[in-house]
Amino acid sequence: MYLIPETFYWILTGPFIIAFLISALCFTRISMKHIEKKMREEGIHEPLWDKGLGIRVSMYGKVIRRQKPAKATVVNDEAILRYTRPIDLILARAMHYSFIIMMTLAIYGYFAYDLGER
Repeated sequence: MYLIPETFYWILTGPFIIAFLISALCFTRISMKHIEKKMREEGIHEPLWDKGLGIRVSMYGKVIRRQKPAKATVVNDEAILRYTRPIDLILARAMHYSFIIMMTLAIYGYFAYDLGER
């Protein structure tokens, strides 16, 4: 396996970790807050099973990125898509792509530098 120096690994990985944290924060504070506010005005409440866990964040992001309702789901896809704005799609994609890149780099670091042994 080709190894890059560990310092360069952290220089490369750091911005993606920060990008994921910022994009997840922006998605939850901007997109989800707007969508759930509009859903509450319509009489649709957020799922009761997700009080404080945040599992619905990834589900909302997946629905918004897919742009069509799923056949079987635990969140209200139609309502989410009805209140989605263009900025919500951008934030959902930014959160998704930064997470994928961050996890790819984390897996590489785990095996290349034995980060699990520290």
